[in-house]
Amino acid sequence: MKASRFTFHVSRFTFHVSPFTFHLPRFTFHVSRFTFHLLRFIKQYWGLLIALTASLVAYGGLVHLHLRTGTLTFGNVPITLRWYALAFIAYLGALIWAEWRRGLSLKVIFAAALLFRILLLLTLPTLSGDVYRYLWEGHLAAQGVSPYAYPVNSPQLDDLTIPWRAQVDHAWMASPYLPAAQFLFAAIAWLFPLHPFFFQLAMVFFDLLTGLLLVGLLRLAELPAYRSLIYLWHPLVILEVAQGAHLDAWMIFLLFLALWLTFTKRFPKVAPWLAPLVLALATLTKGLPILVLPLLFWRWRWRQFILYGLIIAAIVVPIGWRVGWGLTGPLSGVGLFGALRIFAGRWNFNSGLFHWLETSLAGWGVVSANSWGKRVISTVMLASLAAVWLKARGVQNARASLRLMAVPFMFYILLIPTVHPWYLLVLLAFLPFFPPAGSESRWRWLAVAPWLYLSWAVALSYWTYLNPLDLREFEWVRKTEWWPTLGLLIIWFFKNNWRY
Repeated sequence: MKASRFTFHVSRFTFHVSPFTFHLPRFTFHVSRFTFHLLRFIKQYWGLLIALTASLVAYGGLVHLHLRTGTLTFGNVPITLRWYALAFIAYLGALIWAEWRRGLSLKVIFAAALLFRILLLLTLPTLSGDVYRYLWEGHLAAQGVSPYAYPVNSPQLDDLTIPWRAQVDHAWMASPYLPAAQFLFAAIAWLFPLHPFFFQLAMVFFDLLTGLLLVGLLRLAELPAYRSLIYLWHPLVILEVAQGAHLDAWMIFLLFLALWLTFTKRFPKVAPWLAPLVLALATLTKGLPILVLPLLFWRWRWRQFILYGLIIAAIVVPIGWRVGWGLTGPLSGVGLFGALRIFAGRWNFNSGLFHWLETSLAGWGVVSANSWGKRVISTVMLASLAAVWLKARGVQNARASLRLMAVPFMFYILLIPTVHPWYLLVLLAFLPFFPPAGSESRWRWLAVAPWLYLSWAVALSYWTYLNPLDLREFEWVRKTEWWPTLGLLIIWFFKNNWRY
């Protein structure tokens, strides 16, 4: 009796195991197909996967360094620059792979761009202290106090103090930022808690919107949309926007929105009037977008220029009358343009051509070599704007127009007395328009090479902050940045004769 019951249970167990055994070949078949597709995917996208992996390692290394030590500067500068170099090599690899394959999905480009930025949102800004001034000035504006009226360290502001106030650089002067920047600072301070993260988040948001506008402009210029990778995956853009929270992201977004409204054929009744409004706001953020205005002479109507001027006057004049203009008197840094006056007159950091011109003038015994150097540079800048303006006459092609619009920014970077790494961001946003279209020579990449090199080398200027007790510039850094850049520009000039 017991033996038969045992036999019965064994039979039932065998019955249940048999269907499982029957399904094993099907499971093995699905695993095999998955392995086959995975291997085929790796074989097809191996270059991109290596570049993405190296990028994630580099940005992860920066995040780990920050979380472990609390800063990316001072004694950590050499390690920071190593991680940046790895990210830049991976970026070049991705760019070469995309050009070799003649394409890359926009979904992949934007997904990776977002992921890289999210990683650096885990850090606090340490490569620059600008965000702490944004916080302070936004706080003042939200409280109804003009950031142009008092220096940061004024005792009259003690009742409004916040912890971030102590971290503001150049606390002896009032705001150097123009009104449209103050609108943004006040909006973020009013909507969110007073913390650098929300400024980082806002700048990343505007930066990704710039990427979308860039895709639209590339299509209008009849260039491949995947070239937006040149901007969206650039390590300098990612570092200075997501980690540094620099205001340039807001300025570039407004500038490119104005350009898109200018070139697009959509919304023909609204776009021509929105473009001057948006460009006016871009100009009143940092002033630099005014460099495209002469080139818009051939595309805008007079009524658009008048609207642009009226908007600027309507914003600037009431503020200037209320808090003062800051254009005369002692250099106290108070007033609408008081801090900018100090910046234009005294600050000099990491410059190339200006530094060597100033040094030469001083060696020749010229009194006030700095002032004379700035006069020479201003003359050259005006002459270059005039030359580009004349060259743009009659150019209706969107591709050629956008390429010409980048040229004033190139001269600006070459000639200005102060070149911080984030100053290059606006020029990097124009670089996707310079590589060749299908019918153009591959030599057109020479137009991109000088600025790609400089965008890597300019990060070496952070070597200044290696020792907080001895902040100084290094001549080897200047030569490493500028000599190869100028050499590549000369090669481009003789090879292509500046044809855009």
